[in-house]
Amino acid sequence: MIIKGLLCLYWLIIIPIILGKFLVKKDENELLYSWIMGNILQMAIFFVCAIPLILLKKSFMTLLYIYTVIIVILTFISILVNRHKFKLNIKKRKITVFQVIAIILIFVQLFIKFEYANINNDDASFVSISTTMIQTNKMYLHSTTGAETNIIESRRALAPISAYYAVLSKLVCTHVTILTHTVLPILFISMLYGIYYYLAKKIFKEKDSIYIFLIIICFLNLFSFSIKGANRYMILYSWFGRAILAMVILPLIWKICFDAMNKESNEIMDWIKMFFTVLAGCLGTEMANALIPISLGAMAIVSSIRDKEISYLFKTLICIIPCILIGIIYLIIK
Repeated sequence: MIIKGLLCLYWLIIIPIILGKFLVKKDENELLYSWIMGNILQMAIFFVCAIPLILLKKSFMTLLYIYTVIIVILTFISILVNRHKFKLNIKKRKITVFQVIAIILIFVQLFIKFEYANINNDDASFVSISTTMIQTNKMYLHSTTGAETNIIESRRALAPISAYYAVLSKLVCTHVTILTHTVLPILFISMLYGIYYYLAKKIFKEKDSIYIFLIIICFLNLFSFSIKGANRYMILYSWFGRAILAMVILPLIWKICFDAMNKESNEIMDWIKMFFTVLAGCLGTEMANALIPISLGAMAIVSSIRDKEISYLFKTLICIIPCILIGIIYLIIK
């Protein structure tokens, strides 16, 4: 149990923090933001590795080895190249009542999710497929009933989040069911509130307003009337790709848009972050191929008109290339 805990700490906390330093600017160099962007980078790298191997019908272990080697190499490179970003900047900050309430509500949600894990019938689309990969060493060549075929299930294969869970399961030596129902929900829910924190910092100037915003999000997540609503859905079924898209990927894209589509602070790094976030979004669900271009395209059009900057449209087009390619591949192999 201790060894598994240390492996989770290493692969799900330490490695993402180190990798995240590739994507954070000097003024963004905070531990939480580095961890969030590190997870996004890991998901993006996995997506790039997985798609060609799945289409070529390579074995699951091949994907595991290639992904692991790439992550390890990038980790060492990040330590060498970004060593100046590993300095801790501890600032004395006044703690407010709203901040305390927001933190308590977030930790309550994390504790409840960890202590009282729930299941869903759609686990056949995630957990069982991941388990089958580990047992058979084949990827997306089995139907949801377990029957082996020679035809790739395009809908699942082109959003290979089950393969991602299978790889993480092997890396942290934890069964996929335990990983997806207890460990990963903590990771994704923490990312959710971290992203909304940074999004609120872009919208509000006063510190209290930021935490009031988080408190409102907490209550919406806890007491939403509709289970199918994105917020409640994320809390209940955090490991679902469409929940990750709605509550993690899209809000992060909106946050990055505030920086990327801004004449005063426009930097190439913001667009690089956008591109990797789009890749990470494509990992979770095929819905990303439509929702990401629509959301990002709408923001690009509005920002282009506001700033009279047509380059936003061209840069956005580059960022959504993964969505376009996956859409084309889907039509070809369907």
